[in-house]
Amino acid sequence: DNMNENVFKGIGSNIIFHRRMRGLTQMMLAQRLNIGVAKLSKIERGIDVLEQPLSVYLRIAEQMNISIVELFKTTDVKAVKICVRKSVR
Repeated sequence: DNMNENVFKGIGSNIIFHRRMRGLTQMMLAQRLNIGVAKLSKIERGIDVLEQPLSVYLRIAEQMNISIVELFKTTDVKAVKICVRKSVR
C-alpha cells in the first residue's frame, strides 16, 4: 500500500544519505555487509524492505555508526507504526 511504500522509500533514502556521507559506494557497503549489490540497491529503492531480516538493518546501522532508530527515522511516524504492526502479525 502507498503509506508503506513511502516508509520503505524513506528508509532507503536514509541509507543512501548515510552511505554517501561516508563516501561509500553501493559496492563498498554491500561488501562490508556481505550482501549483493542488487539486494542493497533494492533496499535503497524501498523494494523488498520487509523481506530482509532485521540483522541486515542492524549491520547497515553498525556500518554507518548510527542507531537502528536513526536508520528507520522517517517524517511519517504514523505510517511507520502501521507498517511495524503489519509486519509483526
